[in-house]
Amino acid sequence: MNSQLQKQLLIGGLAGILVAVLIWFFLGGKRDDLHALRSVNVGLEKDVAKGVALKFNYEKLKAEVAQQEKVIEELIKIMPTDTDRGEIPYRIKKLADAAGIEQISFALLPPLAKDYYTEYPVQFSFRAGFHSLGQFTSLLSGNDKIINMSELAMHREGGNALYPMVVNCKISAFVYNPNPPAASATAPGARPGAPAPPKREGGE
Repeated sequence: MNSQLQKQLLIGGLAGILVAVLIWFFLGGKRDDLHALRSVNVGLEKDVAKGVALKFNYEKLKAEVAQQEKVIEELIKIMPTDTDRGEIPYRIKKLADAAGIEQISFALLPPLAKDYYTEYPVQFSFRAGFHSLGQFTSLLSGNDKIINMSELAMHREGGNALYPMVVNCKISAFVYNPNPPAASATAPGARPGAPAPPKREGGE
């Protein structure tokens, strides 16, 4: 009886092993498919993560571009127009009178074309005192349009108590030019792009 039971147990065990081997053999292709699917899933997860990062960077860059465009729009509003720059000699004369300095002469200089704006310089000569010149440059820097003073030169003028020095300087207006530079004019290796508008300056 014990021998018969042992035979049955042995046969059952062998049958179980045989079934397990058959299942392992027939499901081998499925295991390969499952492994391949897992690999594809890992790749898809990486692509999704990359897409999320790209979208975040795009939204951030879009916000930065919008902010820069807003700043540029505000700067364009305070850049002189063609009409404004044509009135520079008259406006400078009014500022000089308000500051108590004497305008001797002025001369229009050739315009300097930049990528996105054109500089219109005017050469001026004044008789002034140190205090009145400081007041003049203060009024100039407070102008509602971007006007820049440069190449300031001073020398004493003897015998004149009211205006002890002669001042020579260049005062420029910067008129916005919305037309971008031609592609052919771009230097090799240079990136085309709008430079920052000129800074508001006065007395420098």
